[in-house]
Amino acid sequence: MIALAAMMACPLLADPLDAGLPVWITPLSLLAVVVAVALHRSRPSAVALGMLAAGAVDWRLFVAVAILSYLAGRREPVGAATLAGLAGTLAFGTAVPLLRGPNLYGWLVWMAGVIVLGLFPALVGSFRRLRTELVRAGWDRAAQLEREQRIVAEQARLRERARIAQDMHDSLGHELSLVALRAGALELDGALAPEHRKAASEVRAGVTTAADRLSEIIGLLRDEEGPAGPAGERIEELVERAARSGVPVVLESAGTRAVSSEDGGSSEDGAGWRAASSPAAPGDLAASTPGAGDLAGVAAMRYRAAYRVVQEALTNATKHAPAAPVRVSIDRDGDELIVTVRNEPPSRPPAGPVPHGGRGLTGLRERVGLAGGVLRAGPLPDGGFQVVARLPVRPGPVLDDDPEPTPPAAGFRTVRRRARRGLALALTLPTLLAVALAGTLMAVYAHDNRTSHLPPAEFRALTVGADRGEIGGRLPERQAPEHRDENGPPPPPGSACEYYRSAAGFVPAPFDVYRLCFRDGRLVAKDVLPPAR
Repeated sequence: MIALAAMMACPLLADPLDAGLPVWITPLSLLAVVVAVALHRSRPSAVALGMLAAGAVDWRLFVAVAILSYLAGRREPVGAATLAGLAGTLAFGTAVPLLRGPNLYGWLVWMAGVIVLGLFPALVGSFRRLRTELVRAGWDRAAQLEREQRIVAEQARLRERARIAQDMHDSLGHELSLVALRAGALELDGALAPEHRKAASEVRAGVTTAADRLSEIIGLLRDEEGPAGPAGERIEELVERAARSGVPVVLESAGTRAVSSEDGGSSEDGAGWRAASSPAAPGDLAASTPGAGDLAGVAAMRYRAAYRVVQEALTNATKHAPAAPVRVSIDRDGDELIVTVRNEPPSRPPAGPVPHGGRGLTGLRERVGLAGGVLRAGPLPDGGFQVVARLPVRPGPVLDDDPEPTPPAAGFRTVRRRARRGLALALTLPTLLAVALAGTLMAVYAHDNRTSHLPPAEFRALTVGADRGEIGGRLPERQAPEHRDENGPPPPPGSACEYYRSAAGFVPAPFDVYRLCFRDGRLVAKDVLPPAR
């Protein structure tokens, strides 16, 4: 910070007593530099605009203007307040030359400083900021692709495990069932001796135990994650547990009182439903308690998928929208089970970086798809987020996905487009403004040349002592702004001098200044003031 202040103050300390500025300007400019260094991190755009306005009074501050403009573009995007401040600064910079006296050249030079030392550094800083965002988005995209690659490999592995489980169920399960059936027939055969019937009973019991263990192994192969919550936990118990943990969640379903964190996570089952999710053999239906209502007869695999939808959606809501109200809805529409989890916009951003899970919604969509359902998830117009899963109640045809697209989030392509646009703006806008300003300067210069040009022959024809009224018609309508009194003899005492150019042209070129001095209405001196060597 000290080095930054030294760089800004260097032009002020190198020439503290500029002849063209009042003595008190330098201390005020140094104070402005100190204030700018103190506030440039918290108010970068405001500090840059303030220094630009101060540069209209003290041109030595344009080094500070260039540095602060770059930092402002580097740290924050241009907003409506910044544009309004820029308009006010330009109005102030236009008024300052008028207060000092009409000086079109001075205003044009200040505008050139605004473009070269203000606008261009700000656009360069903005491009650097967008490029940094592009690099960060690129790394995020690479990490996302890597996660997706892991998910694809994991899903392929899960599909292979499911295929193996299905083969074991179809082959071994069928054969074990036939063995148990035959052993049971032998156990009931009265023609066999008692010891043979006892042996047959032991064989049947052993085969039944083997079938149960095979069923457990098949369940492990089909779902390697195992139960993510307590064994046998139902959806309403999951919501109650989240509510007791402080999540503002409400559960709604047909015939079931809403469960929320406000009532301590308690619930009462009237005509509502309860569906057990305890482990069951593949193809069995989920057991239901009395008063199961809408979820009676939901297959265990479908119910477990609905449980995982609610669990994952609650997890994402607590991570990405802390303290936002969450509403869980379970509905039955014919042979479809519809699970909806919606969270309101977050009242505050997450305290820190949100960690990315391995599978997340992608793995959840795969699980719902394996259960024959479809899942849609995406942001809402009000800033919230909604997850909707449609699951068939019983095994059957796979549901068709809703063709309505979800709005994509801004990602790598958006950031890259912004970076390219920022680069094009940083190159073209200052160039166009500089060309326009250069054209204006040349036009003003050509106009001044034409209206303040006194041909050398006319200058030589003027005689000292001539009356001002007699030669007034031969003089140009405007005087040249260049005086150059230091390049010639001093004007006669008590005289009023007029200055004219010796040459005119559209392109600037060296020329002499003709000085005509009048006193009491007569020409008392005429001098040629050459350009400085």
